[in-house]
Amino acid sequence: MDVKTAFLNGPMKEEVYVAKPDGFVDPDHPEKVYRLRKALYGLKQAPKALYHELLKFLTSKGFTKGIIDLTLFTIRYGEDILLVQIYVDDIIFGSTNTKYTKHFEKLMHSRFEMSLMEEMKFFLGLQIYQS
Repeated sequence: MDVKTAFLNGPMKEEVYVAKPDGFVDPDHPEKVYRLRKALYGLKQAPKALYHELLKFLTSKGFTKGIIDLTLFTIRYGEDILLVQIYVDDIIFGSTNTKYTKHFEKLMHSRFEMSLMEEMKFFLGLQIYQS
């Protein structure tokens, strides 16, 4: 799964100001700068802002954040488990029961604009086999 416009989703936790690019400057106020309320592409804080937005959403839905890997989230449904791995703006997930993967897809689409990719075959140079 891929979060569309990923880096435009996270609210800023610190004050960041930007100037308008050349050609967009207000002639009446050429020195005016603007405070960002949400992250922008290319901003060093953007991935962290997205992570915190995903963290807040997933934990509000009952997921537990990993202790060692802070980008791994889990939730148990009786004997079944759903694993969710966040890698920048990509979300990799799987479950011992397919009904929970379908539920997770719907859950994410309810909050974020997502594009669902095909079944994963490779990730970070590792071959993935799903059965």
